[in-house]
Amino acid sequence: MNIGPIAIPPAGERAAGTFTFAGDAGLAKYEWPYVAIAGLMAGPTVVITAGIHAAEYTGIEAAIRSGRTTSPDSVRGTILILPLLNRPGFYERSIYVNPEDGDNLNRLFPGKADGTWGERFAHRLLTEIITKCDYSIDLHAGDLIEDLVPFVSYRETLDAALDARIQGMANAYGARWAVKTAPTGERPGTLMAVAAQNGVAAMVAESGGRGQLIEEDVARHVTGVTNILRTIGAISGRPARVVPPTIVKSFEWLRSPVEGIFHSHVRVNQMVKARDLLGDMTDLLGEPIAALTAPVSGVVLFIVTSPAIKKGGLLLAIGAL
Repeated sequence: MNIGPIAIPPAGERAAGTFTFAGDAGLAKYEWPYVAIAGLMAGPTVVITAGIHAAEYTGIEAAIRSGRTTSPDSVRGTILILPLLNRPGFYERSIYVNPEDGDNLNRLFPGKADGTWGERFAHRLLTEIITKCDYSIDLHAGDLIEDLVPFVSYRETLDAALDARIQGMANAYGARWAVKTAPTGERPGTLMAVAAQNGVAAMVAESGGRGQLIEEDVARHVTGVTNILRTIGAISGRPARVVPPTIVKSFEWLRSPVEGIFHSHVRVNQMVKARDLLGDMTDLLGEPIAALTAPVSGVVLFIVTSPAIKKGGLLLAIGAL
């Protein structure tokens, strides 16, 4: 049995190695790591991905750890783990984008068979691997220059049965906050959203950031993924009871109106009110050039930690309450 270019081992076994997307010279010059675990009992097919943003190290490390610690004896069905999607960007310490073409891989789905490097990768990954699975868990973190409070996100599909499966996954992770996007309010091209549009129960989990592997952040991902897998019946064991996350009304991203140095006055997980001062921008001589205020009341979900900000550059995001 294969899932796209990946050979799934016999029941009760684990296989690890690399794969590539043959027939495309641009893609085939890279090899992607994977772990495939086949259970002895029937069950769902689950894909766990990480590293679509190459410097989100917490998710990458957690996916690797899950692949090494999940016993085939406990698996029901098939678990496929792809710990590093943005393979070209990893050793380049690439922030946000794929260095092959400068695009954000998580804005390109469903991709194009004859498009840019990133569009072709998105197309092959989606059609050959993701859509062959029942569930998709995409692990993220704050990027190299981002701090965040742990949260989950998922997309409504208006298919009641599928939405119930997705929400069950998000509730099982154990985060305090959840971003739920509607079909009309999402950022286009994300793996999570397009997977859900194709009938896959898909979600994102965020933990850690700042380019650091902090054990608490990695362990949160591993524990959350384990509880999701138990909840959906992909591994044996009773799932832990966790408090469902609070769903924010919207996910508001704040960008700078000017180029300059960002001085944040808030921290992640802080509650703010509309029109509160969040920070300020100064020029390279320290002169104030912009005051930044909250567009809505809510919780600060992430902050850019680098003070060097271009005009239009991302600063932080608020989950509206």
